[in-house]
Amino acid sequence: MHHDAGTLHTLRLVNDSAYRERLLADPKAVLCEESGHRPREDFAIEAVEQRDDTIVILLPAKPEDGEDVAERLTEASQRVYDVLFSSGVGGFLIPDDRLKWILRDIRSSWAARTEPER
Repeated sequence: MHHDAGTLHTLRLVNDSAYRERLLADPKAVLCEESGHRPREDFAIEAVEQRDDTIVILLPAKPEDGEDVAERLTEASQRVYDVLFSSGVGGFLIPDDRLKWILRDIRSSWAARTEPER
């Protein structure tokens, strides 16, 4: 049976504890290594392990000094977040359009590496 890259990754997260630990310790390095994509942009990736007894709260970025708080609240509350998996298995929440394109490049490289040869 052939699985897409996202399904293969989820299966690996569930079944490979060493990989899971590496991903929790340094998610950016692991995703870039896996995908073969080397972004030039400076950014960070945080991995949060889902637990059956824990609710995770994603806080919007703190407003900068002098920034309009009402405008920041409107932006944060109306943004559509990119969720790779919507079933609760896991996903990526991307708060900025620039980061959306970085993750899409990583995903594209990753998918290209996992496509079966014809």
